[in-house]
Amino acid sequence: MDTNEIIAYVSDGFDRAKAGAAAEVYASIVNNPEMQALPYKSHYPFAWIIYYALHQSPAHAIQERKQLLAHYLRLNVMKPHKLHSMILTEAARLYRDAADTAEAARLMGGQKAASEMPAFSIVKFVDLWNLAHIRPTDWNRKEYEGKQMSSTVEKLITHYVDELYSQRTPASDEFTSIINQALVAYPPTASLFAQRAQVHELAGEKEAAIEMLRHAILTSSTKFYLWSRLASLITGKDSLRLKVSLLYKALRCPGQEDFKGRIHLQLAAALAEGGAFPQAKWELEYVKNFYTQKGWNMPRLYKETEKKIPADTQAADPGALYRKVEHLADDFIYESLPEIEVRKTYHKPATENTDKYGTRRPGQTAWRVTDSEGNNYWFNPGRYGIQENLPADTQLKVKVYGGKVVKASL
Repeated sequence: MDTNEIIAYVSDGFDRAKAGAAAEVYASIVNNPEMQALPYKSHYPFAWIIYYALHQSPAHAIQERKQLLAHYLRLNVMKPHKLHSMILTEAARLYRDAADTAEAARLMGGQKAASEMPAFSIVKFVDLWNLAHIRPTDWNRKEYEGKQMSSTVEKLITHYVDELYSQRTPASDEFTSIINQALVAYPPTASLFAQRAQVHELAGEKEAAIEMLRHAILTSSTKFYLWSRLASLITGKDSLRLKVSLLYKALRCPGQEDFKGRIHLQLAAALAEGGAFPQAKWELEYVKNFYTQKGWNMPRLYKETEKKIPADTQAADPGALYRKVEHLADDFIYESLPEIEVRKTYHKPATENTDKYGTRRPGQTAWRVTDSEGNNYWFNPGRYGIQENLPADTQLKVKVYGGKVVKASL
């Protein structure tokens, strides 16, 4: 084939690839000895063929998609460009699928089986893709079926930080700049604050990481992993009571118990370090029973903590101890917020409602409270242990974050 015939073949292949035959078209090009060195004019349409092959590939085709991305990076195409950004979204999808495949293998066949699965590094790929090629439109969120979807930049941040944290690798200056821009560009979210906290932690900036997790919890206080991660940053004998309080807060948040076994173990370790051996043994017994039922291997921390507890220790329910220190977690999160005096001005009783699936669910009592300047705030008094049927004009003190009540007391 001469140069013009190769150019025509690749151009014609673009339409077939877009129509759903991308893998076939790609194979016909790379397996043809006459096309080993594509003319420059063919690089752009061939790059699109690679994109469609990536987009049409099944989730489990990890190795094949890695090869497609490697081939794309060898092409001479315009950057920044819409296509270059679309390739980045495919790399993000590949990272997620590779992680999911490895996790499924771990659950089925153990850690060895997981380690044998093909892995994909979004960090190494992005180094070659080059963060300087992010376009302004990559920051834009899109809507799909009435739901707002994450932008290309947000997807990148999620997967990039996940890999950095799993490998305990500090972020580059270029990536740190991107995540700092994201904190300004998007409305505050718990996930973005938590990701920034991880980047701070990897850089050895513990106090900055703690401050970011404070913001994350203020934004969404019901995510148990935020409280647990914050507890992991609290160190030292003098802070053990606070650490226990934060971990107990994590236990009380909604979430599947399968994900909380580690929190019970961390509580046992903290209690043992503080000399509360009966309570630590109680938590260790819970962990042992739970992990045994699941068929999971006991973590190293279990054995390390077990060694610290005297052999003749009798287990004791730690509930009373937890309730004594529970307030410390809230105090730690909300201490920097000013307290506002308000009065109850409206009472909306709880009523059942029906969700979109037709399931009837109990409602929650809502109070409207008003400050001295006439600003109104709504909250559920029961969430803060306040009797729900108190009369109008009841005086309260509240702390507010982002226009929402995050702490209230009479």
